Amino acid sequence: MSETNATPLFSMDDPAFVERILKARARRLAASRDQQAQVQQGETMLCFRIAGERYALALDSLVEVATLGAVTPVPGQPRELLGVTNLRGEIRPVLNLHQMLGLAEPAEGVRPFAVYLRGPGRAIGLRVDEMRRIRTIDPQSLTYPAQSGNGLPQRFIRGIGPDTLIILDPTQILAQDVLRDRRADYRIRQ
Repeated sequence: MSETNATPLFSMDDPAFVERILKARARRLAASRDQQAQVQQGETMLCFRIAGERYALALDSLVEVATLGAVTPVPGQPRELLGVTNLRGEIRPVLNLHQMLGLAEPAEGVRPFAVYLRGPGRAIGLRVDEMRRIRTIDPQSLTYPAQSGNGLPQRFIRGIGPDTLIILDPTQILAQDVLRDRRADYRIRQ
């Protein structure tokens, strides 16, 4: 079955998926240091889809993944900021990766997810269309953006896997001007 027509491999609401993740974590924590060194030949990534394209982020840069609830637009902000959402009583900004990467907006009725990056002081959400799987990527197998002509904004791309999996750079995503607290700039100028 081609991945384009495949259903998501897991759902955050799926107890079996949660159990597999917890068991994998327990095995990793219980492994000896020699076994851990052998396992860490690559980097563990969370794979997802945005506008039909396959993307990934390193697991160590993520805080959590959740179904994206209601998003409130913030007046006067660039389109890269989708808005803010309330996640368990915390207000978190959500970036629009479709806009940042120059991709088509998702169709109405698509149940989006939010992948929360570990940001300075707070988690920053990224809207994604579909969750796929967790896999290990060998950094040696990546092609770097300067070496490929994929047409995407190069600054957000850390590398491209041999199977055209696009690895996003969380540092560049978090460096967006829209995430800066402009009130701090105003206080400094006075």
